[in-house]
Amino acid sequence: MKVYIKSFGCQMNDRDSEALAGLFLDKGYILTDNLEEAEIILVNTCSVREHAENRALSFLGTLRKVTKSQSYKVTSNRRNTQYAIHDTKIVGLIGCMAKNRGEELLKKISHLDLVIGPANFDKIPYYIEKIRKEGVRIIDIEDKERKEDFYSSSFRFQKDYAYVVISTGCSNFCSYCVVPYVRGELRLRKPSDIIREVERNVKLGIKKITLLGQNVNDYQYKSSVGGYRSLVNFVDLLRMVGEVEGLEEIDFVTSHPKNTSPELFELMAKSNKIKKHLHLPFQSGSDRILRLMNRGYTKNDYLKLVSSYKEVVGGTLSTDVIVGFPTETEEDFLQTKEVLEKVRFKYAYIFKYSPRPRTKAQLLGDDVEKREKERRHRILLELQKKISLSQDS
Repeated sequence: MKVYIKSFGCQMNDRDSEALAGLFLDKGYILTDNLEEAEIILVNTCSVREHAENRALSFLGTLRKVTKSQSYKVTSNRRNTQYAIHDTKIVGLIGCMAKNRGEELLKKISHLDLVIGPANFDKIPYYIEKIRKEGVRIIDIEDKERKEDFYSSSFRFQKDYAYVVISTGCSNFCSYCVVPYVRGELRLRKPSDIIREVERNVKLGIKKITLLGQNVNDYQYKSSVGGYRSLVNFVDLLRMVGEVEGLEEIDFVTSHPKNTSPELFELMAKSNKIKKHLHLPFQSGSDRILRLMNRGYTKNDYLKLVSSYKEVVGGTLSTDVIVGFPTETEEDFLQTKEVLEKVRFKYAYIFKYSPRPRTKAQLLGDDVEKREKERRHRILLELQKKISLSQDS
């Protein structure tokens, strides 16, 4: 059978889609980039921003044209509700939006057969077979620790670089962020499992890797063997990865400013493998807004950190910014603009705030008018474009 996988969102989703594709290939399925010939269509989704969800929903809507519903109904294995099924293609909504809105969308989208949250990707091939044999619709959005076998395939989308997940979920609970609610609390992979995956990539001829985590600095793996306790933090892990023979370049995302350490900068400066670039989201330049966001640092803290990085590492920087956060005033916005002007990032991802369900920020309302968000967004985009062009010239 032929499988089509469409991925929206971040690098974590890209790696999840890649690992999932590997599971299917190892079971004898065939990957295709042709929707018409695909028998299984899986849409890996993002819920971080409303725009990302809307894009995925739009794509799901178009799939109605390539699926054919049978005229009869069957009993679902969930809540004993009857739904129409499809005789030609199986359509699955997977990932963060499945966790965030899966039950709702299963009811609304009649051509949807499968809804799977991020923690249960390893079960998808099994569920596909169950749907084929029994004609049921399946939803599994339980939050749990992901099985290590999920990362076992040697299939890679790219031949010259690879993503390696070091942790899933997040326990920081920034007030605007839905990640803890859709990917769960912070869970760490074992250092030995991470190193084995890096070594496997090198054997495949891949010499450049990017380590992935919602906040890589939160990596603090504790273990106890024979009464002896040990701790491997992110700097330790980075050093271990750097020792893998044959690996040439290491990158990582994302670092949270509140716990980015001097030790990290020192290792970056000394290592001839670690890329001299740091993605360091500041989100807002207003201390008042940063408190409302629950970011755990001030504008001055951030600027001091940047100064230390530039002095010790001498590398480039990139960032994330949100404009139009609830109650953001013109003065708050100008503080954010000032950070862009002072730091002069190589590039920046600049977003308009959108309320996310279950987050604390949603309770603050969405009081910055759309037109004003767009104005602030446009100003920062134009400013960053000039800064980026000046660095490239």
